Amino acid sequence: MAAADTAPALAPAAPPAAAPVALARIGSSRRVRGKPPRLAPEAIEFQDDLDRLIEEPPPPSLRFWPWVLAALLGGLVTLASVAEVDVVVTGSGRLAADAPPLVVQPMERAVIQEIRVRPGQVVVQGQILALMDPTFAEADRLSLVAQRRSLAAQMERVEAELAGQPTPMPLTADGTLQSLLLAQRASLYAARMAGYAADIRALESSIAALRDGDAIRAEQTAIAAEVESMRGRLLASQVGSRLNALAARSDRLRAEQDQRQARHRAEELTGVLAAKKAERDAFRDDWRRQLLEELVRLRGELQRTEDQLAKAERLAAMSVLVAPEDGVVLDIARRSAGSVLREAEALVTLVPINAPLVAEITLRSSDIGRLRGEDPTVVKVDAFPFQRNGVLQGRLQSLAPDSQPREGEAPGPPVHRARITFDTPSLPDAPPGSRLIPGMTVTAEIQVGARRVIAFFIEPLLRGFRESIREP
Repeated sequence: MAAADTAPALAPAAPPAAAPVALARIGSSRRVRGKPPRLAPEAIEFQDDLDRLIEEPPPPSLRFWPWVLAALLGGLVTLASVAEVDVVVTGSGRLAADAPPLVVQPMERAVIQEIRVRPGQVVVQGQILALMDPTFAEADRLSLVAQRRSLAAQMERVEAELAGQPTPMPLTADGTLQSLLLAQRASLYAARMAGYAADIRALESSIAALRDGDAIRAEQTAIAAEVESMRGRLLASQVGSRLNALAARSDRLRAEQDQRQARHRAEELTGVLAAKKAERDAFRDDWRRQLLEELVRLRGELQRTEDQLAKAERLAAMSVLVAPEDGVVLDIARRSAGSVLREAEALVTLVPINAPLVAEITLRSSDIGRLRGEDPTVVKVDAFPFQRNGVLQGRLQSLAPDSQPREGEAPGPPVHRARITFDTPSLPDAPPGSRLIPGMTVTAEIQVGARRVIAFFIEPLLRGFRESIREP
């Protein structure tokens, strides 16, 4: 009974089993023509594996991926539209001191004897940098010393001669020679003056003798005149003879002539005496004038000699080249011991050790249009990796407006020189004991503004669009 009741109940269930198969066939034929219809959830388990896989809904993780990608793309576009990156101009150069270099050089042509420093060496003030051959400078100095000693001895001799007093001379060859010359000139002067004095005394004696006989000659003339007068009266009275009268007249005339001759002789000797005195005075004045002229000449020569000697001593001292102040040896001329240096040719170039450092860099002409004064700059020193030792912060101080060709490189576009000052004098993480030295190569990054990230994608498209829709 139970079995009978069960059988009829299960009998109607057979058609549905065949129905899914028919539906599957219909669905298979319809999949060829279009989208199959949705199956009832309870019919899915009766389908084959492919149909079940097709009808099963995808997992949530696969359904959300398109939305995640769309959101990510939208976020990236938004971030690119908002985010900015720094725009920098890059240049390279080297460190330099913000002070003129100290150039050590000889003043005149010299021969190098020894060079005691090397590039990069730190020197202190007064330290010997190089030695020059002092032979020529020392020879000039010794010659000028001897010349000055000779001129000084001559000046002492002339001054003593002008003073008229013997002056002890230095016990040197020049002093002894000038002492002998002084004695000889003094003897000559004394002899000449003694000769003048003797001549003057003789003339004065002759004049005095003539003047002393004036009274006698006047009295003789008077007597002769009186005798003549008496002889004339006798002749007139017919007592005396005419001969006696003429003889008396002759005696008077002779007496008057002698008196006039004596007077003229006295006047002549007086003139000769005056001339002799004038000659003596002229000799004395000329002697003194010559001494004064010689003294002036000697003083001028001595002054010039002392000036030249000071120069020679300076040149001799400069045969030892020393550091004028503390600094670092930047460069040394390519010379060796025995080489000849020309006048004022640089031998050693120093940089003051306490001078602040700057960076001198070169920039391309295509980059300078965006630069402005005081632009912030990051300087990386090639000798110290910036990843470990940090960078130098600074600012653009100056930019040369004129372009120049590259130096020491292959031919290329011209460049502009720029100068960067530092806000920090040293690297933040510099190794212990290290220091920045002028001449170190650097790379500078000058910040000239900011740029949105999306501009990197849009600007090439815009440029291509503008350049493509036109006829060349």
